[in-house]
Amino acid sequence: MKKSVFLFFIFFAFVSLQLQAQELDTLAAIDAVFASYHNQMPGVAAAVSIDGRVIFNKAYGLANLEYNVPNTPQTLFEAGSVSKQFVAAGMLLLAKEGKVALSDDVRMYVPELPNYDATITIDMLLSHTSGLKDWGALYSLTGWPRTTRVYTQELGWDIIFKQKSLNFPPGTQYSYSNSNYMMLVLILERVSGQSLAQFTEERFFKPLGMSHTRWRDNHLTVIPDRATAYRDNHTETEYLLNMPFENLHGPGGLLTTTADLLRWNQIHESLEIFGAEFAQNRITERTLHSGERVGYAAGHTIGRLQGHFEVAHSGSTGGYRAWLAWYPEEKLSVVLLSNYAQFSPAAIGRRIATLFLPEPQQQESAPLIQAEKRTRADKDAEDAQPQALPVLKEYEGTYYSADIDTRYRFSVKEGVLKVYRKAGDTFDLTYVSPDVFTSDKNGEYVFKRNAKGKVEGFTVSVTRALHVPFTIF
Repeated sequence: MKKSVFLFFIFFAFVSLQLQAQELDTLAAIDAVFASYHNQMPGVAAAVSIDGRVIFNKAYGLANLEYNVPNTPQTLFEAGSVSKQFVAAGMLLLAKEGKVALSDDVRMYVPELPNYDATITIDMLLSHTSGLKDWGALYSLTGWPRTTRVYTQELGWDIIFKQKSLNFPPGTQYSYSNSNYMMLVLILERVSGQSLAQFTEERFFKPLGMSHTRWRDNHLTVIPDRATAYRDNHTETEYLLNMPFENLHGPGGLLTTTADLLRWNQIHESLEIFGAEFAQNRITERTLHSGERVGYAAGHTIGRLQGHFEVAHSGSTGGYRAWLAWYPEEKLSVVLLSNYAQFSPAAIGRRIATLFLPEPQQQESAPLIQAEKRTRADKDAEDAQPQALPVLKEYEGTYYSADIDTRYRFSVKEGVLKVYRKAGDTFDLTYVSPDVFTSDKNGEYVFKRNAKGKVEGFTVSVTRALHVPFTIF
């Protein structure tokens, strides 16, 4: 009997040592992922937990290049769109308390929003299926994209309220738009009677012990231990500041640490705050009216990694990058926070996660149908007859959009149709097909003619904001 017990303990000790060795090897593999980050460049903080136990939490590179301050696990970074899940959580908490219903018409709480042909519900805002045009994309059409001027919460709401049309009928498509979460912030604040910062501090941060988490609701505030954000200057040794000088928050703007985000992820398993029903709602993939899945829940992307269920979100604001993922089957959480614009959070986060996920079974390769389609399309393009070039003078003039309160002047110079938007802001249009032009990073232009064939306006479309109308001025 004594011998059996002794052998059991020997076996147990041997297995424990093997598991410890495997874990050390895995931690060393995580370290190796960040081997290129040194103390002369911006960097990243990374953390991993399994079943609530933090097994890795380290930082690399500098938090501030001018003063040579290193990143640490206690450094605060901006989390970009990872912030959305906190706004979504606030709305679900209000729904749990019976103060709102996810099926409510948004205009019940925000009557300033135009009355479109179909109802936009709170749940459509949560899942990016409302059709609302993205506020940042709209401002980019004015010639002032984000980071080029200070944007406030009120400016964000103002341009959303000016939109006379949607990208698509509500519930028929998915299109990621920060305007959805701007509306959710407004609803949350009006229903709760608190600011977003007050609500989340009282209901989430304080109860969960997230003492290093706050909102960037005033970009002038001095934040101790915050990393400064950078982007490269097209070299490997020179960097430029890339800070988000805006007060607009909710869709982004959460300042936090890796440890606080790991604590936040624990409520997926503990069911704290929400209970089973609304905890499940947070990660339930939404569908369109057609029944098609959209890959998005309430502030989370929903997918699979090597066959394993993944609840995640990436973040990008200025030069900050972020990733927060949870793999429920393994009770695995992965957090990445970076102050370097060239950092790829989703790719690196998934690379780390795969160190802990079992290998998927081999599957047969799918036939290259898509490649064949591309080949046919190329052949069709080769067979197409050349079109006559347009008379560019027909498009000259000054056009105005009430939706973004902006004028564009079109003029032909040296055979090129040029757009003059503001002082020092000029770009060229390239002919695509009759009355259709494109540009480099400034959208696609479709001109409209009246019954007499005279050009009277156009619409411009960019990613996340389609068919913004202009009329001849």
